[in-house]
Amino acid sequence: MRTFQFLLISFLILFICLPGVSSGKTPDVQKTPDIKMTKEEGPIEIEADRLSYDKEEQLYQAHGNVEVVRGDFSLRADHAQLHTATNEMVAWGSVVLREKEDVLECERLEVNLNTLVGKVYEGRLFLKDQNFHIIGKEAEKLGENSYRIREGSFTTCDASRPPWKFTVRELDVNLKGTGVARGPVFYVEDIPVFYFPVVPVPIKRERQSGFLLPTVGYSNQYGPEGKTAFYWAISKDMDSTLFFQYLGDRGFKEGFEYRYALPRQTSGQANFYFINDRVYDGNRYAFFIQHQQKLPYDFYLKGEINYISDRFYPKDFDEDLPEATNIDARSLNQLRSVLFGGKNWDQFTLLASGQMFNNLTLNNNDRTLQKYPEVNFVAYPQSLLKTPLFYDINLSFTNFWREEGVRAQRGDFLPQLSYPFRLFDVLKVTPEVGFRETFYHTYNDSVEEPNGSKSRETFSAGIEISTELYRVYETSKDSEIFRLLGISRWMHTLEPSIGYSYNPNVFQEDLPTFDAIDRIPFRNEITYGFTQRLLGKTDKDRVGSGPFEYARLQIFQGYSLGDPYERDNLGSGRYLSNIRGELWINFNPYLSFRGEAELNPYRWNFDILDGLIKVTDLRNDVFQAEYRFTKDRIQQINLFTKIKTISSLYLYGSYRYNLLDNWRVASALGAVFQSQCWTLGLLFENFNQSPDGFQKKETKFQAYVTLLGLGSLGHPPRLMSL
Repeated sequence: MRTFQFLLISFLILFICLPGVSSGKTPDVQKTPDIKMTKEEGPIEIEADRLSYDKEEQLYQAHGNVEVVRGDFSLRADHAQLHTATNEMVAWGSVVLREKEDVLECERLEVNLNTLVGKVYEGRLFLKDQNFHIIGKEAEKLGENSYRIREGSFTTCDASRPPWKFTVRELDVNLKGTGVARGPVFYVEDIPVFYFPVVPVPIKRERQSGFLLPTVGYSNQYGPEGKTAFYWAISKDMDSTLFFQYLGDRGFKEGFEYRYALPRQTSGQANFYFINDRVYDGNRYAFFIQHQQKLPYDFYLKGEINYISDRFYPKDFDEDLPEATNIDARSLNQLRSVLFGGKNWDQFTLLASGQMFNNLTLNNNDRTLQKYPEVNFVAYPQSLLKTPLFYDINLSFTNFWREEGVRAQRGDFLPQLSYPFRLFDVLKVTPEVGFRETFYHTYNDSVEEPNGSKSRETFSAGIEISTELYRVYETSKDSEIFRLLGISRWMHTLEPSIGYSYNPNVFQEDLPTFDAIDRIPFRNEITYGFTQRLLGKTDKDRVGSGPFEYARLQIFQGYSLGDPYERDNLGSGRYLSNIRGELWINFNPYLSFRGEAELNPYRWNFDILDGLIKVTDLRNDVFQAEYRFTKDRIQQINLFTKIKTISSLYLYGSYRYNLLDNWRVASALGAVFQSQCWTLGLLFENFNQSPDGFQKKETKFQAYVTLLGLGSLGHPPRLMSL
């Protein structure tokens, strides 16, 4: 109702704030076909079949096809009159006011152009941007900020008999305070559904504090669910939402969300949740904080904190987690909190950060490795003293900390020199050499590994030779490809390359192991492969300029001249690496694909095979399939589809299956009916129990209704947002 009442006020303001005319000298004539007057706001044009001016009464009268135009504003009526002494204006008979695409129709309009006090009778307002249809039998401005609307209604439906609407018998409002709505009723197909005798509502032009529409749901494991929320508009750059949720057997859950968008590109959000979980038999809580800020001298600060009371929280309350955090929890079984800041120059980058990890597979994270602080400085490849030589630098300092186990501080310094040149104006050759120095200071609680300082020195060398072949293809403007994508020219490139890299065998077994920097393998290998690209250039008559990459294929393999990559069961060395491939296609919006694979050349089967394909047609039907495979670890298929059956009905479906454990993870079926001014969504989800019992068997039902321009009862699930 709050939105409806606010719009009625906007409707009244729109038609009462009419432009005045000048009270300067005007010829005393009985019939004037066209008069133009100018104010600061712009020229006013008045036309009518009969336009007269009575000097004694100081009265303009216009009759027959009256039209007043100023810029995008126009008024048409059968009759109109203006008292220039009092600036009181009356228009009657098929009155139509237009401002761009917004239209007000009424039978009679009375307004004082000085005080802007007036009335509209039998008014109908249409606001194009929001598709608002507002009707008021009588709307009156009583004072500077006071209004009264009688027998009004509001809808966003275009039909003469709208599927839904709000009505109010009388509404008194003050733009600086609150309003009182008498007899507000919500109708569905002319059937009253909700009625309140009197409703006080806040009336302001800014965001409004108040209760939001409730949501409902049901779980066969925990019972009925309900949720309501209070929205608090703290200020123009801050707001918050307080949640109260009933979760059946689990009990009551509370939540608080705080959002801010401050000057100087500072924004963020903080979410807090708490429940005394009767199923879990204990207090459970979580908070998720995101912040970003621009600092003086072009420095920046960003961060996110993700904290949960127990490792089962992401499974039980996944809707609380931010989307990226939820993906990490499902795929990596971890939560990461990070705070970082720095500055970017044209050829340098400085970054300082701190990271904390929560391993969701462990009850205790005392031995989980954390990184804080970590400082990185990078100098990108650039000319050395204006010579053909190029240099780049990677410099880092990391403090590794954990409650139990080895802790250390590590400094790593890696400068490199390269000399890129072209051979025969065909081959691009880039030899490079680098030196690496790594320092450690360890401290721990183990007597077997005493504290101390250690270091490692090594170097690297390599060379890469590549070239580029290409061919350009013209596209016929009569072809289907041109009609769909508007591409007039295609370019196919082939970029073969071969490289050699060498890292010596250095003793490093006495160093602690935290990440890949701590164990640099002996490398004496040749790598070879190619990259293919497909680029298209938009027709010059269409929007677009430079070429766009539509597809890319990369295939590479290595051959070791030193130690084998691995050994078979008989101890024989395998000197060929896996064949690594990556394919990326983006013919948006019709077809997209991304995939990567590693093929073992000795077994001729895949060690890694991941792919995701999405197909969309002109009706907005969608089919998406994802396959993930990592040898002996992951084998899963995820399917999603959205089908438009009739013009207003979409069907949704999803299916997730773990092929490694022969376990159907989850499936869902949904339907969305989209009318011109309302949407109804239904979703059934079924979760199967996992082999280890971590995920319980559960069936959920959700429903939501959206009224165009007003919001939702419930919210669309993530499945229906794809």
